[in-house]
Formats: sequence, structure tokens, C-alpha cells
Amino acid sequence: MSTGGRRSSASGDKRESILHAAWALIRHYGFAKTTIDDIARKALVGKGTVYLYFRSKTDIMLALTDLTNERISREVERIASGPGAAEERIKACVSHRIMTLYDLVRRYPHSEDVIASMLPEIVKRLDGYVRRHGQVLAQIVAQGCAAGTLECQDPAATGQLLASLFEFMTPPYYRFKSRSALEKFVDQVADLVLRGLQPRPHGPDGADVRPTTVQKGRRA
Repeated sequence: MSTGGRRSSASGDKRESILHAAWALIRHYGFAKTTIDDIARKALVGKGTVYLYFRSKTDIMLALTDLTNERISREVERIASGPGAAEERIKACVSHRIMTLYDLVRRYPHSEDVIASMLPEIVKRLDGYVRRHGQVLAQIVAQGCAAGTLECQDPAATGQLLASLFEFMTPPYYRFKSRSALEKFVDQVADLVLRGLQPRPHGPDGADVRPTTVQKGRRA
């Protein structure tokens, strides 16, 4: 291995050690109480070394946000490109993101505190992952439209709308006391939304043909 390769490997190892140390401390003590000095001691590096890789504690949180969301995004993309009907893949993608984030928060005692005090930079970074999620969902919607199992005029806009809608079921927005309750709710909402995307019957003139509901007690 070349000297440059060894330097690159060592550099990557130090950065990873800093991130592992930071996450261990933040999930145990919370973001506000964790300091750069604490992280340096935990990572067995000097404080100056931490600043070689990260300008601030916020930068460290951004890197941790990327680690989690990149992993989720890769799995969502794998699900999206796999077999199965478009509707089932949409549900699986949505469920994976929501339930993975739920499990992450529940696993660590201070995760909710970290999320509740999210800095604008972190919110902005998360918005980018929501858009990426929407692009994946848009591709599946387009495939469903091409197969005739879904119907919409703008798959790209629909995918983004779906991603934004279901993001409100992720921390800190969720209000569910159990994993099963959240999972059931996600499944029910996904079914409801997907029913709205099912092809509608059309008459000879192209008009939408759907049965009308007559309210009881009302005369025509």
C-alpha cells in the first residue's frame, strides 16, 4: 500500500472514531451536555484533531445525520428497485424509513431531546433526504402508471407529496405509544392514499364513472 493510501486510511479511521465517540456520548447525555472535549477524550484524540475533521459540534451532528439517512436511503432504493407491485413497494419504502427512525429514537434515551432541539442546519439536511425519498417514490409511481395499476398526472409531484406526507409520522412528529400502533397507522394511511391513486373507470366519452352516494333522509 502506498504512503498516501495509509494516510487516507488513518484519516478515515480517526474521523470514524470521532463520530462513534460523539454518537455514544450524545445518545447517553444529550446533544447540549456533550462537549468537544468530551468527544476528544472518548475518541482518544486531541481536541485539535477533532477540529481538523469538524468545525463544530453541529458539523458532527450533520455527519451523524448523514450516516443514518444514507443507510436508510440505500435500503429504500434497494426496495424500490426490487420485485413486487408498485403499491407494495411504495408501502415498504415508506414503512422502512418511518420505522427505522422510530426504532432509533426508542433505542436511545436522549434521542428525542436531540431531535427536539434540531438546529436549522440539520433540518435543512433532512429536507434533502425527504426530497431524495420523494424521487424514489416518484419512480415507483411512474412504474405503476405505466403498468396500469396506478393513475396520476404528475408522478414526480406525487412522489414528493407522498414523501412529505409520511415524513410527519417520523420523530419528532409521531404521537404513538407503541411500535405496533405506529406501524398499523402507517399501513392504514398508505392503503388510503394508494386507493386514491388507483385507476378510475371511464365512460365512452372519457368522463369519470364512479357510483354516487345518496345520503339517507335526503330526497333528490
